[in-house]
Amino acid sequence: MGKKITLAISIALLTFFLIVPFLSYNSYKRAVKDGFFNHLVTTRDLLKLQIWNYFNERYGDIDVLSRNPVIAKGFTRLSGAFHAYGLENQQFQKIKSIYQPLMEYYVSAYGYANIFFVDKDGSVIYSTLREDFSGTDLFVGEFKDHRMANMFKIALEDVGFEDYYWNDKINDFTAYFGAPVFEAESLLGVIVIEIPFAHLDTILTQRAGLGQTGEMYLVGDDGFMRSNSRFSVTPTILQKEVNTEATREAFEGYVGKKIIDDYRGVPVLSAYTPLNLNFINWALLVEIDEAEAFAEVHDVEHKLTILASIFITIVGGYIYFTYKSHKKEEEQDMSNPEEQEEQTIT
Repeated sequence: MGKKITLAISIALLTFFLIVPFLSYNSYKRAVKDGFFNHLVTTRDLLKLQIWNYFNERYGDIDVLSRNPVIAKGFTRLSGAFHAYGLENQQFQKIKSIYQPLMEYYVSAYGYANIFFVDKDGSVIYSTLREDFSGTDLFVGEFKDHRMANMFKIALEDVGFEDYYWNDKINDFTAYFGAPVFEAESLLGVIVIEIPFAHLDTILTQRAGLGQTGEMYLVGDDGFMRSNSRFSVTPTILQKEVNTEATREAFEGYVGKKIIDDYRGVPVLSAYTPLNLNFINWALLVEIDEAEAFAEVHDVEHKLTILASIFITIVGGYIYFTYKSHKKEEEQDMSNPEEQEEQTIT
């Protein structure tokens, strides 16, 4: 009877010491997962605010510049000189020299790649740094299909944005903001600022706290990256297509977090959101490889498996040999019934 109790207690202890650690492990795993997701969400929301501020500041810059009376006066004088003499004429250059220091200041102080004045007839009458399309007609000239021409047409109506493209002049991707310039109620033309991708890239490559595989990236509504992947040695902006569960949900307007397969086909913890800027329809994602996020969890899991195996072996062996010994004694008792009877009488 005592041996049966011992056997029952052993089984109960085995069950207890197997279940409790694994229940604790599951709680630990959930806590680690929640901790990483909370960090990703916080990073995502802070980054979203930074990107909002960056683009809204550029939007505000071009809006303020377009309303500056000095800019309007410059448009009038440069347009008159351009149509009368052309870009290379001494008279035009003399008027340009009046406004050049101010425009160079804006380019330097705000980190622009260039500033353009485009007459309402489509003529590029001024650029702080000379471009191939300076002096050409954006309506009918050889650059009528250039992004600059598209920016001009959009900005004739209101402040607008034209997406990034590769600019050989500065060896970087650049984008445009443009706005109409008026004098009284009369439309003079469009002022355009060109911004380098380097500004945005600096924001997106601040990966402190994201380990070895964490990254932050942008995806445009055409499905291509608007940033560079940390896993690529070559630029991925406008080169790498991304179509994941996270990007699809972000473009549908959802803000969320989940474990998905990323653009590399690797399981990641992903926190995603649409940018929700009036002039940009992009998705922002902050991700880290599941393997890295759960590295400590997997280490604990491995140790638990080893401990459980050892414990099962020890307790299982004890139960087995206890049971075997008990079985052997029962067999001996059954083989000597007379001796058992005498012991009972005595």
